[in-house]
Amino acid sequence: MKNEDIIRRLKLAISSVIIKDNWLLINNLSEQSISHKLAEYLQYLFVYYDIDCEYNGNIEVEKGRKRIIALKRELRKAKIELSKTEKKDRENELINRAVFPDIIIHQRGTNERNLCVIEVKKSTSNRIACAYDEIKLQSYTTDYYGNGLRYQLGAYIEFEVNQENPKYNIKYFKGGKQYNL
Repeated sequence: MKNEDIIRRLKLAISSVIIKDNWLLINNLSEQSISHKLAEYLQYLFVYYDIDCEYNGNIEVEKGRKRIIALKRELRKAKIELSKTEKKDRENELINRAVFPDIIIHQRGTNERNLCVIEVKKSTSNRIACAYDEIKLQSYTTDYYGNGLRYQLGAYIEFEVNQENPKYNIKYFKGGKQYNL
């Protein structure tokens, strides 16, 4: 599927959230509630794919769980706290972390059909958490450092909350970098 088609469908689903579920946004309810509604609308638009929330499966690795590999310096630059183990390991600049993407559009059982990975935030979210989501999206969409998830496209969606007419901002990622249309 072409990136333009994915983006068009994604924007349709986001519009459905804003129109049909604006109560969640106006009242600043949980990110998980918003993500869940977005995933429901995506399922109607991507009928030949599986839409999953917080999906951590990865068929191509030994323990079958999704992980990303990133540079410690990138995490430090974004002011993301390293774990005690990560701090102690001074020889290795790479970290390997378990991840649970908010929403994925994929075919279960293969990484060959990982179409789109989505991270959702609210405008009231912690900026460090937002920066970490962007680092994860870079990792999901590239094979750098051994990341093998092969998502065709990543999307970072920030919903503006606490206002009568909610809006959203979106950034796309492809090949480990921000993707501009």
